[in-house]
Amino acid sequence: MAGAIDPTGRRKDALDAFLETKLQEGFAIETHTDTHAIVVERDQRKSFLGRLRGAAAKRYVVSVDEDGGVTMIPAEPKRS
Repeated sequence: MAGAIDPTGRRKDALDAFLETKLQEGFAIETHTDTHAIVVERDQRKSFLGRLRGAAAKRYVVSVDEDGGVTMIPAEPKRS
């Protein structure tokens, strides 16, 4: 179902396809709407001790423009 921001559903479809690719590349989806998402790069090489120290994961903002073009830029670090 398309909304007021994306009446044709083109942006949602483009975002869904992009996110599916990122999931296959090992990213996790932190949150998303029909036109934006936050994805997190999972580091498979990170040691157990590194995880305990709380090293921040790389986060990215994914957005889709009116034409269905997808961009992914670094996000602000997650605040505690």
